[in-house]
Amino acid sequence: MSMATTAHERLINILADLVAFPSESGRLADCGKCFDYLEEYLMKRGLETKRHTSKGRPSLVATSRKTKQPKVLLQAHIDVVPGGPGAYKLVKKNGRLQGRGVYDMKFAAACYLLLVDELQAQLDEYDFGIMFTSDEEVGGENGVAMLLKKGYGAGVCVLPDGGNDWKIETTSNGGWMVRVIAAGRSAHGSRPWEGENAIYSLMEALHEIKAEFGTPAPTECTLTVSQIEGGQAVNQVPDKAEATLDIRFADDKSYAAKRRKVEAVAGKWDLKLQTIDHAKAYATDITRPPIAHFMKLAEELRGEPLSKTRSFGSSDARFFAEQDIPTIVMRPTGGGAHSADEWIDEAALGQFYELLKVYVKEAAYAKA
Repeated sequence: MSMATTAHERLINILADLVAFPSESGRLADCGKCFDYLEEYLMKRGLETKRHTSKGRPSLVATSRKTKQPKVLLQAHIDVVPGGPGAYKLVKKNGRLQGRGVYDMKFAAACYLLLVDELQAQLDEYDFGIMFTSDEEVGGENGVAMLLKKGYGAGVCVLPDGGNDWKIETTSNGGWMVRVIAAGRSAHGSRPWEGENAIYSLMEALHEIKAEFGTPAPTECTLTVSQIEGGQAVNQVPDKAEATLDIRFADDKSYAAKRRKVEAVAGKWDLKLQTIDHAKAYATDITRPPIAHFMKLAEELRGEPLSKTRSFGSSDARFFAEQDIPTIVMRPTGGGAHSADEWIDEAALGQFYELLKVYVKEAAYAKA
């Protein structure tokens, strides 16, 4: 990291360092190198650090005190979806910072590191922790979920992986990711009557499943057929075909109803269903004191209250919700997550950092 004269310049430099790591969920060695950087940075500034690994995926927890239950926990994932050429270089353009992971969600990690840098001389006055994981983009079971099972927790968690453009997340959709598998009987492509085409069964079933969801709308359960695969040779009747479905729902009742519909269609066409991941929908009570305090500080800093929003996706916040840990999900102005145009507003990033610093200094203050 190059020398810088102001906190904002240091923040941008840290973010550039983090973006430079191609820490895609499937590139574990590169994730590991990013964690080496994070751990060295935090250890040098006096935090207690501990590395964890689950199914090859690294995690790191750092705390200002020797505890698994700090008053405030700052959480971020450093894994990103794959990026194209030039994605792993931070670019400044028209007041925006662009690069893979800059909004989802390495900006938060950069803020956490700068915060430690600025508070290192007074660490004994605060009780806070930082949790970094590397598997949010592929489910979170070997990151946050695993760490919470190991006894980690907090009085409140700050997890800015949703609530775009200064909107605080109050509810989040759940998701059911499922693989649909059709079996058939292979035959030569010139004699299809001797076989049973698995692709045809799969296609018919997908059309019926799609009909159960209708036209996609923000207020409804939604279906995305995300992958289709079948056949091994151009002149062969395929004996196997499969597709993956990404189903989103607002509550457990609608999930149960849609699941029954999908299972009925699968039974009709003799298809197998394999659950890839299931994330529960959840709601956040923003009147709880730790969250209400954050919202008050945000209003004082920005001169206007935070808007409220529903998340159509999911994040690691769901694991904290299951443990009844108050969780703040909100991030500043930005966009393009998972795209070639991912960006965050530079001025908004600086404002978010100032909010984070004030909040931690107040909520995590614990001088003996």
